Amino acid sequence: MTTAVTPKPATPAAPTSPVGRGGRDPVAGPAKLVAWVGFVAAAVTVGLWIRHGGITGATGPGGPATALGQITALLGTYAVLVQLLLMSRIVWLERAIGFDRLVGWHRWTGFATLWLLLGHVVFTTVGYAQGAHVSLWAQTRDFVSHYPDVLIAWVGFVMFIAVGVTSVRIARRKLQRQTWYFVHLYAYLAIALTFAHQLAVGTDFSSDRAARVWWIFLYVAAFGAILWWRVVEPCRLNLRHDLRVHSVRREAPDVVSIQVRGRDLDLIDAQPGQFFLWRFITPTGWFQAHPFSLSAAPRKDRLRITVKVLGDHSARLQRVRPGTRVLAEGPYGTFTAARRTRRRALLIAGGIGITPLRAMLDTFGPDDDVVLLYRVATADDAVFGNELAKFAGTPNMRIHVIAGNEIGDDNTDLLGVPTLKRGVPDIATRDCFVCGPPAFLDALRRRLAILRVPRRQIHYERFEL
Repeated sequence: MTTAVTPKPATPAAPTSPVGRGGRDPVAGPAKLVAWVGFVAAAVTVGLWIRHGGITGATGPGGPATALGQITALLGTYAVLVQLLLMSRIVWLERAIGFDRLVGWHRWTGFATLWLLLGHVVFTTVGYAQGAHVSLWAQTRDFVSHYPDVLIAWVGFVMFIAVGVTSVRIARRKLQRQTWYFVHLYAYLAIALTFAHQLAVGTDFSSDRAARVWWIFLYVAAFGAILWWRVVEPCRLNLRHDLRVHSVRREAPDVVSIQVRGRDLDLIDAQPGQFFLWRFITPTGWFQAHPFSLSAAPRKDRLRITVKVLGDHSARLQRVRPGTRVLAEGPYGTFTAARRTRRRALLIAGGIGITPLRAMLDTFGPDDDVVLLYRVATADDAVFGNELAKFAGTPNMRIHVIAGNEIGDDNTDLLGVPTLKRGVPDIATRDCFVCGPPAFLDALRRRLAILRVPRRQIHYERFEL
């Protein structure tokens, strides 16, 4: 069933001039710059290894294997520090590149780290075994029995494996977010253990001042960023703005909007579409930080989020009391109207994915042409009914709530290719903002590509930590 909040048909609009920078994706440039910096730093790491002899300087039985063990260890350690920087929540980096892209880089860098560290273990063991003319098993026992720093490194490596296993999507979906988070905290202990191993036997530290300076710089940069952006800045934000729950309003049977009050919130410079990591100081929630998007444009003294029951934590937030202290980190995300390249926009929401799009509606002006398609399972699941009706009363917005339990493919779904083409015939000339569950997001991205919407006009952000 399709319920239109407004009866106006989605007729093609006249072409309008772009509002972005020549149709370019504003995220692409910063992403390439950061990637190049990362590659240059990796090249410096490899260059220092070559300076010590590299593979060509390795002689004697086991020399080449030991040299490969050294470079895989160096690159593996470098990859770990890159991971830390990517998730250190550097605000300017996150706003320039996007949270979802940083998470993707972090995940793939993590898998590369595991393979590099595994290569270090294998190549080093092979190299030492060949040099001592013993079996791999005998060499492994010798490492564990007579090299305390190696035993420490083994413990750290096992911790890295545990973190890597829990990062695989299948395992990630079976774990509660807090369990996954606490397992990931062991990565810091693993880094400390492997750093002790690097100090004890790493030739980069023992024989080369330039290499020592380089590695100390990398460690200071990574952990300094974590200390500043994950500890100092959040403390400053919350001390300055004194956030507390102002009110809780029921939007649907399992959805509430929470108004958070504070001082001088305009100084945060939050944009509609962005999200914060929220920590509600209650007996059962003070240790849990979860991402929720703003569901309305921020005001000088108010921020609003809308929460649907999706787990134990979100269920408890349905009953949070006014006056409850709130700690927030952010704002994060590039899913804002600043990514637009033209004045015509199509917003597509699935379920509670309406929240950032509802906030984004506040940013459009009378010269914009906006269509919102809001997909819900049943009409009772729709939220912001009165607010959407108010927006629909403006001449430049067409808002449709699409309700139904049917699940179809790209052609038969309620938001399938034929429906999108028929309902929004000028879809290829619009900026398309999509937000919803992962499967919904993937399906809509595929369908928009089939409809020949240019990639730079498709905007989305995954909110998976």
